Amino acid sequence: MSNTLGTGQALLPTYMLLAASLCLNALANFTIKLAVQGRTLRLDPAHLAETLKGMALNPLLWGGVILFGLALVGYSVVLSRMNLSTAYPVMAGGGFLLVFLLSALYLKEAITPAHLGGALCIVFGMWLLLR
Repeated sequence: MSNTLGTGQALLPTYMLLAASLCLNALANFTIKLAVQGRTLRLDPAHLAETLKGMALNPLLWGGVILFGLALVGYSVVLSRMNLSTAYPVMAGGGFLLVFLLSALYLKEAITPAHLGGALCIVFGMWLLLR
């Protein structure tokens, strides 16, 4: 695939849709974390029904599922216009960075030097792919 879409349009709208999709995906993960935080979910046969019922009745969990669905729609459009070898690393790396920030700011998860180094490597890798 080239740097333009089949109709000659610039890739900017596709990049914007990719950014929106990765934000929705990251927010879905964050929302699901909020939905299950502080709960003990068990998949053993004795507790499976209780776990599934609790999940099915959790509005935050459903919010995360809806956000995942919206991300899937946008990302599918992106994949119809962009190479997978570019789109996927940006989707995964950008999603990681956003989840990293949300987790540190709102969930008070620790940021280690290894996390920071990894985040910088991801930013550099995304820059290389998108230039």
